Amino acid sequence: MKKILIIEDDSIMREILQQILQIEGFSTITAENGWLGLQMVEQYQPDLIICDVMMPLLDGYSLIQTLREDPATATIPFIFLTAKAERCDLRQAMELGADDYLTKPFEAFELLQAIRTQLKKRQAVTEQYINQIQRMKTEFSYLARHDSLTGLPNKLFLEEQFNKTRLQVYNQGQILPLFLINIDIIYRNKLFFGTGLKHLLIKALVVRLKNLNSTHNLIDLVGHLKTEQLVMLLKPTQDIKIVADIAQQTLDNISQPLFFNKVEVFLKARIGIACYPNDGLQLSQLLTYAEFVLEHYQPEDTRLYHFYSQEILDNFFRKVILETDLRQALERNEFQLYYQPQVNVQTGKVVCAEALIRWQHPEHGMISPAEFIPIAEESGFIITLGEWIIRTACTQIKTLQAEGLNNFSIAVNISACQLINKNFSEKIIDIINETGIAPELLELELTETVFIQDIESVKQKLNYLSQQGIKISIDDFGTGYSSFKYLQEFPFHNLKIDRYFISNIDKFKNKQVLVKSIIQTADNLNLNIIAEGVETKNELAWLMRNNCDIVQGYFFSHPLPIEELKEFLSSRAK
Repeated sequence: MKKILIIEDDSIMREILQQILQIEGFSTITAENGWLGLQMVEQYQPDLIICDVMMPLLDGYSLIQTLREDPATATIPFIFLTAKAERCDLRQAMELGADDYLTKPFEAFELLQAIRTQLKKRQAVTEQYINQIQRMKTEFSYLARHDSLTGLPNKLFLEEQFNKTRLQVYNQGQILPLFLINIDIIYRNKLFFGTGLKHLLIKALVVRLKNLNSTHNLIDLVGHLKTEQLVMLLKPTQDIKIVADIAQQTLDNISQPLFFNKVEVFLKARIGIACYPNDGLQLSQLLTYAEFVLEHYQPEDTRLYHFYSQEILDNFFRKVILETDLRQALERNEFQLYYQPQVNVQTGKVVCAEALIRWQHPEHGMISPAEFIPIAEESGFIITLGEWIIRTACTQIKTLQAEGLNNFSIAVNISACQLINKNFSEKIIDIINETGIAPELLELELTETVFIQDIESVKQKLNYLSQQGIKISIDDFGTGYSSFKYLQEFPFHNLKIDRYFISNIDKFKNKQVLVKSIIQTADNLNLNIIAEGVETKNELAWLMRNNCDIVQGYFFSHPLPIEELKEFLSSRAK
């Protein structure tokens, strides 16, 4: 029932209006002046107002002006009833926002027609407003559940879809697999793609993945979490082999080139897989565990999809514990340096010893550098640890010199994190000055990863150190894609052939061809050749026949603590 407010100072007219409206089925409330009328509006929020113009305390013009200034009452239909029939009065009323204007006397049907017209108009406006609100809600709901740049489902959408499905999956003894997909644009193409273009590329890729789904109908949803990260929710299944097949097909699909702006773009991807309910009961758990998988298996891993396991979680927590213990380990003197000799096979003398760090953990025993060095690099602790290694190696070689063992140098591995440190070169010189060793007795070993950071800056630092007398070696030569290029641009003294090429070299013709080429190149550039990982007599014999005189490996010695190194050096000096 529509509620109408009658504001009229004439009691007889007020009663007549009330009777007419009640007969027509309207609910009415009344007020005898504009001030009371204003209070009634605020209290009852009527659907329509009928108001006289000339009233005590607050006239109709002032009343409508007040109502139209308040958003809560501005849209209530307002009809004036007045004996004032001048055109200027009508004009003033309409300018103030009146919806209709009836002059007294008037017929009942005129009043009712005016009321119905205004109520109908308000109903139309209300419906339009409701529809607009609904459209806004729908749009907001869409935006809240989709990535703003790609239009792909986001984490909220994914969670809703996951929650709709998981109870059924649990009751039927199935699994609900989730893929977290890291997308990487091949390096040489990255320069063509800013963030905006990457989003377009991701959208094009998702279209292709959906085409894959049209063949198998096993993919429930493909969403977007980060700039280069997709998430895929599969449909429930009981067969883990199907999940593995879809993962491989997804990788195969992504590896196919895309044509974008007439440029052929190559992508590669890695997939971390976690399954409900075996791995976790909440979506957040599955996403976290899939992320653990991606972090656990590095990009160089040959298989590019992996399932989550408890072992991965255990490794994650071990990594967290080791990262915490690393800093305390230095304070507790848990680190030691071991040295592996490099022997000149023509003279039998040790020409250098490579310093290799070891960590004797009080609870976990001896921890491999392959495990804790990456943790140190990620945390930034490698800067402090690297300085300790260089200072300790220089101090220990100084001690050996004092004992007459002074015909060899010390080689120390340097990570990319250390080299890009602003004060790296100055710190090296400071350590040499502090320990008092000759710069020529220190050798810095670098892998190719250090050269892709900032080539000009690296070159400047290495040239400076080389000018001070420090030797520079390139380590693990042959494993990178541009090793020969670096040989021409940097002040290297030594070239170390990676152990992969040395292992069983006497048996493999392809390795022999490659190593001969490396040796020839080094000779042309006046570089010393050092063969790493020599373990057998046959490997050594082949290297000697092909003019590689300096070798390092288990054939001569394992890495030795300083006291055992002293004994080894003494035995070779005789």
